[in-house]
Amino acid sequence: MKEAYFIRKIAPAAALLLLPCCLAAGETAAVLSGESAHYLEAYGAFHTAFAGQADLLDASKPGFRLPDDIRYAAAFGARAAALRYPPGTRLVYALAPVLAPRAHWHQVSLAPAPLPALEAFRGLQPGLRRLAVFWAAYPGEDYLEALREAGETAGIEIISARLKSADSIPERLRRLLGKMDAFWLLPDPVLITESSLRVFASFSCANAVPFYAPTRGLLPAGASASFSPDFRDAGAEAARVLAAIKAGERVQHVVYPASSRLVVNEALVEKCRWPLKR
Repeated sequence: MKEAYFIRKIAPAAALLLLPCCLAAGETAAVLSGESAHYLEAYGAFHTAFAGQADLLDASKPGFRLPDDIRYAAAFGARAAALRYPPGTRLVYALAPVLAPRAHWHQVSLAPAPLPALEAFRGLQPGLRRLAVFWAAYPGEDYLEALREAGETAGIEIISARLKSADSIPERLRRLLGKMDAFWLLPDPVLITESSLRVFASFSCANAVPFYAPTRGLLPAGASASFSPDFRDAGAEAARVLAAIKAGERVQHVVYPASSRLVVNEALVEKCRWPLKR
């Protein structure tokens, strides 16, 4: 069992390392921004879930260029998503910021579907009525509007705390104290730094205000909980969407991974006096 698990984990990485900088691909390709564990994990799930044939391309290789005959592609990461794909290419991109809308392009969101996320937070924190949402650019105004609509259904007021930089986090938190029941950091790389996470976590614990993180990987940094898809979820969703597109089905411009999980930082609940139902 352990040997089989090991092979499944390293197979995508091994395949990627053997890839030349450019090759004659078929009409369908999976394009990775590099060899990071995140992209490999997403690609591993994509490879498992995608029933058809998709050539694996590494956009970080010197001299890389996209083959001219690509017609369908799944891109993982910002570098891969921002490439100049041949006209008419149907693209699904994941683990990347929101790109300017283009016909036939589809985003696998890094953020969870709004209503399930709010319902998960409300189930964990029954007294949640006002949720401050911290973001800079990702995932954009459309997501915030969808959150507000979901908030009306869930009975939660959404307070948009949009910032230009991480430097203004402490001041905004102070202004929101007493006006929010919890705060949620969206998966925006501008605000996710080592220092900003310390500020969020310290404020949360000192004031008993739950801090919901964009990924479970940030719980060790002091977040209260997270409700999010993981990299494998994103890869599997990209496979599902690309297969649907190739089958001629209509697909929304933004799609959410089917699976998101709520994870609680049990180690700090009592110490930080978070009002969470356990």
